[in-house]
Amino acid sequence: MPDPTLLYCVGATKAGTSWLYRYLHDHPACRLPAVKEAHYWDTFTPDARDKQMTAFRLRLRELCALKVEAGDANRGWQVGNVERRIVDMKGLMAALDGDRAGDMAYVAWLLHDVGDAHVVADMTPNYATLPDDMLARMVQLSPATKFVYLIRDPLDRLWSHIRMQARRFRQDHEEYEKKANNILYRLLNRGQETHILERGDYPATIAKLRRVVPDGRLLVQFAEDLFTPQGVASLCAFLGIAPVAPAAEKPVQAGPKVVMLDKLRPKALKMLDEHYEWVARNVGPLPQRWHDNQARA
Repeated sequence: MPDPTLLYCVGATKAGTSWLYRYLHDHPACRLPAVKEAHYWDTFTPDARDKQMTAFRLRLRELCALKVEAGDANRGWQVGNVERRIVDMKGLMAALDGDRAGDMAYVAWLLHDVGDAHVVADMTPNYATLPDDMLARMVQLSPATKFVYLIRDPLDRLWSHIRMQARRFRQDHEEYEKKANNILYRLLNRGQETHILERGDYPATIAKLRRVVPDGRLLVQFAEDLFTPQGVASLCAFLGIAPVAPAAEKPVQAGPKVVMLDKLRPKALKMLDEHYEWVARNVGPLPQRWHDNQARA
């Protein structure tokens, strides 16, 4: 059997990467690790590595506690599931904290228990922010390397990302909806929270990926189309696997609904106008949802 396709899903943040992970995780022709976001390629500096290792150690402690709890409750099926997640987490942590020469420990982690799978994948949206030389190193790791970049209506993606930030960092005394709109206000009027924009900078990211990734090995797909039979078929054709019906028809991790203030929407759309126009010119016809949001300006 030839080497499996090594797939990198590099974003965009809040554009359907969790749904795609679950779809490929459940696909019989794919083998995805239990850790969705590996953060291997964006943790080569000591500070980034230490920060990620701290987060992984915390998650590992949570998984070990969950395994004990499941065992005490005689939930044998859950014990086995959590054990696999623990094994994958420990293997990844060893790869991140060890010798990265040649990236062999990372490859061994990805290919662990690969069996006859045709696709293995690392689904880390933050990779979209990497410089050209690191992306080129990712390309060169395997002759069967491919990239997927999902793009979602710019305003929907921005607001979803902001809501995620508000949910993560909300203090007990803060109102979730107000915090989300305050983040958007600061972004629009004070130039703060710029990392949220960077994660959805379609023109810069797609241009960079097209510059580095060889022809035929990059798929830029609208998130709005991904959940359709046609979108699934397009994805699977790109990966060389047969399409199967998804278990989940709707995006996962959508988060609670929060209303964007009407007074902020026009300015947000104006800020994103270049993204709408660039994607229409350089990627393809926009889905209806994109047109609908533009019309609300």
